[in-house]
Amino acid sequence: MKKTVGTFMVLLALTACTTKRGYVEKGNAFFQHGKYQDAEISYQKAIQKDRNYGEAYYRLGLVALQQNNAVEAYNALFRASQLLPTNMDVQEKFGGLCLDEYLKDPKRPQKLYQQVQQSASELLSQNPNSFEGLRLKGFLAHEDRKSEDAISYFQKALQVQPGNAPVTTALVAALAENGRSPEAEKLALDLRARRKDYGPIYDALYRIYLNSNRPADAEQALQSKVDNNPKNADYIVQLAAHYALGGKTAEMKSALQRMLDDPKLFPNAQFRVGDFYVQQKNYLDAIPYYEQGARAHPNEKMAYQKRTVAALLASGKYDDAGRLVQQILKESPKDDVALRVRADLLITAGGAENGTAALAILQGQLNDHPNDINPALRLQLGRAYRLKGDLDSAFAQFSEALRMHRNYLPAQYELAEISLLLRRPAEALAQTNAILALTPKDQRARLLHARSLAASGDPGGARTELTQLLKDSPQDVEARLELGSLALEQRKYQEAIATLSELKNSGDPRVFAGLVAAYARLGQMDKAVEAANEGWKRLPDSTLIREQLAESAAVGGKYDLAIPEFQKLIAANPKSLQTYVRLGVVYDMKGDSADAIRLFQQAHDLAPNELGPALTLAQALSQAGRRAEATAAYQTILKVHPNDATAQNNAAYFLSDNGGDLDQALKLAQSAVKRAPDQPSFADTLGYVYLKKGLRDSAIQTFSGLVRKYPKYATYHYHLGLALYETGDKTRAKKELRDALAAHPSRKDAVRINELLARAG
Repeated sequence: MKKTVGTFMVLLALTACTTKRGYVEKGNAFFQHGKYQDAEISYQKAIQKDRNYGEAYYRLGLVALQQNNAVEAYNALFRASQLLPTNMDVQEKFGGLCLDEYLKDPKRPQKLYQQVQQSASELLSQNPNSFEGLRLKGFLAHEDRKSEDAISYFQKALQVQPGNAPVTTALVAALAENGRSPEAEKLALDLRARRKDYGPIYDALYRIYLNSNRPADAEQALQSKVDNNPKNADYIVQLAAHYALGGKTAEMKSALQRMLDDPKLFPNAQFRVGDFYVQQKNYLDAIPYYEQGARAHPNEKMAYQKRTVAALLASGKYDDAGRLVQQILKESPKDDVALRVRADLLITAGGAENGTAALAILQGQLNDHPNDINPALRLQLGRAYRLKGDLDSAFAQFSEALRMHRNYLPAQYELAEISLLLRRPAEALAQTNAILALTPKDQRARLLHARSLAASGDPGGARTELTQLLKDSPQDVEARLELGSLALEQRKYQEAIATLSELKNSGDPRVFAGLVAAYARLGQMDKAVEAANEGWKRLPDSTLIREQLAESAAVGGKYDLAIPEFQKLIAANPKSLQTYVRLGVVYDMKGDSADAIRLFQQAHDLAPNELGPALTLAQALSQAGRRAEATAAYQTILKVHPNDATAQNNAAYFLSDNGGDLDQALKLAQSAVKRAPDQPSFADTLGYVYLKKGLRDSAIQTFSGLVRKYPKYATYHYHLGLALYETGDKTRAKKELRDALAAHPSRKDAVRINELLARAG
């Protein structure tokens, strides 16, 4: 037989004509023998011959339906229905497809509804007894809750095709909804007697019995569904779910055991049982079945392990999930799913070092699968960049995720938060407004909206938003915390203390961190320490409280209090770059440059390729007068980060301020400005290099532009005054230097400005 078919296909290929009709006939032959791809090619060739050849589009739609490609089927059949409006076969197929897609989509697209209606009308206008036309009309009436009309259409359709199972089931539902349950039950029982393998009729009976308060009959309907179809795992799982809903645990386990006891009939029983428990949100109960499946089916071990990882994550067992992911990656280092989960776990754990590790994994995914990039991957890339501290790159990734999916809420949340961190409240407001337009009651968006209002200079609006949120949800701890934070930002410290004190029993460490900050800003460090101690009694593992106490003490000049707290933070997390750097800054503020450099060096040693710690160390060496070491540090930085604008800028300023190679400094400064033309401090460095090279006109031009654009920055006035002084224009120099003093310069700059003023007379 196979030989005969093969010979036929060869003869067909040799004899088929190249007309559009010939291509369709050739495609029909391929279709009849199940060669759908070849059939598709033939129909496409017919369309190339004639773009308005309706028959070819119709046949192309049939191929797509056979391959379960609804989108291509819709496009082809829609075009066929336009070209062949009186062809009833076309209208039946197109109307049926539109109805299927309409019922699948929970949004119930109006366009599909109208197309179903149009197809039904065309069919009934040609033949008032069209089964398909009556069927379509019946389903539309049922969707419109016009049960009487639906019943009438379905009954007429069954007169044309008696016993049609789907229409009979639809009629049963319509009768039951119309209050005619006895009639619906009789019709359903008749169909069940004739079609014991037809699952939907059991479900219709189940609904009738539940709605009639006949739970025993409802249960019996599902039991008979399983008994009459003992090989169908879906029906067994449905019965188990019914038992679970009724709290019949023993019966539930017995139903599931039917699959486990018959591995020949149900080879993936462990999968099904594990997935059942996951659907019931009993994640830990699912894990033993996945583990059994991994042992029983070594060839599918990894698939079972991935299910186990998902269950562990859902149950909050992140450490166990991480260990299993590591095991999977040990056996299969390139497994995409395991790599993504590993990245997610690193991001969940937090910390800059985990952000760096996650970023490496995700960038690898990006490079390996450039055609599979999706919003979720962009989102995780953004989160990794955020953990690493690269907010600009994080913002770019979140923006790209939102471009790919216009209403992707996770990206919109992140963009709002990043905008606030970057001090761009207008952008944060735009994002929160977009979220609230979609989900007006979204709690997280309302909180972010309040923060955005406060950051944009509208504390009254923020307070109104938070007050309304608390009115809607009086127990909302987040909203109360935000009110406390708002009071802190407005320097209403007593109000902040009163608000936060009411939340001490919430178990949130931010409450005590806020109290520490409020007392410290009032100059009451003893009470700040008391608040911290009270917090540690309730939350002994909280690092947030210790971080706040250490920071508050440092800002308040209580270095002897800040230093031991930072040291405890380092002991708790020896790999925290930020803590080493922050403690180094405290030592530097205290005047202990040696210890400051020691800590900056430790931070640099932990991450030798990280730019931030390297620049901090180089700057500290320069300020301490250790120029040779600073020079070597900047050379290494430029070698590791040759194209980074910040590295180039800082190195250029160091060279120009410490007798270095001014030609190299100029090249570096110009490159930095070219890479980041909107960064004013880079332009300031370029002007400073011009000044050191004796290019005073260029320096004055650069500094003048900065002063006009940023009149409140003391450094730019100072540098312009210095350039004017060197040209001999002491009058204008003194004006700029006085403007510099009025702009509240740093202590070190103030000394330099006053010295220069004295020289200028």
